[in-house]
Amino acid sequence: MADDQDAKRWDELRAAMERGGPKDVIRTIESIPDLETRRTAYAAAQKGFGRRDWAGKNFDALIEVVNAGIQESLRQAGEAEAADAAWKLTEFANILSYNLTADLAECWPEDATPRERRHIEAGLRAAEDCVRWRRELGKPPDRRAMAYWGVGMHQLSLGSLHESIGAFDTASGLARVAVIGTGRDEVRAGSEFGVILYAGYAGIVRWRLGDPKGRAEYEQACEAFEGSVAKFPEQKEDAEFGLAQLRYVARKFSPEGDAVGAR
Repeated sequence: MADDQDAKRWDELRAAMERGGPKDVIRTIESIPDLETRRTAYAAAQKGFGRRDWAGKNFDALIEVVNAGIQESLRQAGEAEAADAAWKLTEFANILSYNLTADLAECWPEDATPRERRHIEAGLRAAEDCVRWRRELGKPPDRRAMAYWGVGMHQLSLGSLHESIGAFDTASGLARVAVIGTGRDEVRAGSEFGVILYAGYAGIVRWRLGDPKGRAEYEQACEAFEGSVAKFPEQKEDAEFGLAQLRYVARKFSPEGDAVGAR
């Protein structure tokens, strides 16, 4: 039943987009009287327009619709009488914002669609909002690290390398704090996914900046993911995902480009 409802919702939203663009989608969603259903529709719009195929697919439309959803969630949070309700509504905006950050990032091997500078800048704003909200919401270190990853990735795309390395180092530190004392806070096979991933990203940026240690840090992260694939079956899928991501980003942004990352 839920799958049928999701499919019906997507069909409605896609039809509105193909008929009248993002403003028609927003009008369609804002006409829903039930506030929770309205938020659910915005979440479906973000997922659908960000990851499905549709006529005229483009990032500008995605950004406009998702930002409307974020503003609607914040409006509801501002009108909420109970603190826990306001928290949940702000959390909803945070999730929409993070998903938008990820959709706009230039790091996915399966999505090489060109992003314009305005798309990257929108992704950076969304990531910076997540950094603020996750701090205000009292999110644990690993969730805060994800937001800093978004900042670092979009700063890398913009060529702001020192800002990027600062964000990735912060993400890396938070990821280690989240698992300190567990033995999974080092860059080696079997370690925490974020610990390995963010170290690899930081290595790529240092490499780009001319630091000779950068490539070694990137390769260490790749070797850690390779070891996780080989030795830890429960981590295999995530490790393959992280490894493919690092190699793609290295090909795209490292000084040696296509000469690396495709092993």
